[in-house]
Amino acid sequence: MRQWTVFIWLLCLAAVVGCENRTVAVSNDEQTEQLLMETDTTQSLYVYYPLFTYIDLACGEMPRVSDPNVVMCLSAAFTGKETSLFSHNNIAGDHVASGVFHEGYRCQANTGLFVYYDQRWQFIPSATSDSLTRAADEGGMGFAQIMLVYRGKPCQVQIGGRNRFRALCEKDGRLCIVESRSLQDIDSFVRCLLNYDVRHALYLQPGEGWNYSWYRDAAGVAHEMHPKTHDYSTNWLTFYHLR
Repeated sequence: MRQWTVFIWLLCLAAVVGCENRTVAVSNDEQTEQLLMETDTTQSLYVYYPLFTYIDLACGEMPRVSDPNVVMCLSAAFTGKETSLFSHNNIAGDHVASGVFHEGYRCQANTGLFVYYDQRWQFIPSATSDSLTRAADEGGMGFAQIMLVYRGKPCQVQIGGRNRFRALCEKDGRLCIVESRSLQDIDSFVRCLLNYDVRHALYLQPGEGWNYSWYRDAAGVAHEMHPKTHDYSTNWLTFYHLR
């Protein structure tokens, strides 16, 4: 009888340990889901913090929803002509994609750069810089756009009209995508960025169709941020998370 009692006790202990192991596994999965994409909102802004392994500039073809390594992608540099024929010369400013340097068309509106290589990024208050060449040499990426905020100070910007603006930003040492929640003029958008305490902000192409973008949650579900209305976009800032 005593042997049976010990045997039953051991079976119960094994069942408890097994349950504990399964609980830990579920908890880890839930934590991963929360970390792949964090979001924040203010009265005027939507904010997205993607967790990424690396960043690239996709050119010519938008990353496919079927690619499970893509966490988020959205239009980056301006596109010149609305044409179905892709050319790097139709992208505003010199740029680096997957470690390859490309010449773009000269765009006077561009006042800043974003470069990423060796798992580090940099916002540069100039549309031309040796950092683009360095990014290419190191297998990184980079593109030119309008600098909105640099080192916590507003930049001189001349953008007319009202829009749901979008920017690539750095806040508290993290990269995030910030969007207007409603139509704004550019001065109001920049004030909202400053109130959110971003250190750097680089414009990203907004506007209907150009703002087509999506992100993926940890369950593999792609969420469309804005609908696709045309095929004229030429380049996309893309965050990847290798699993």
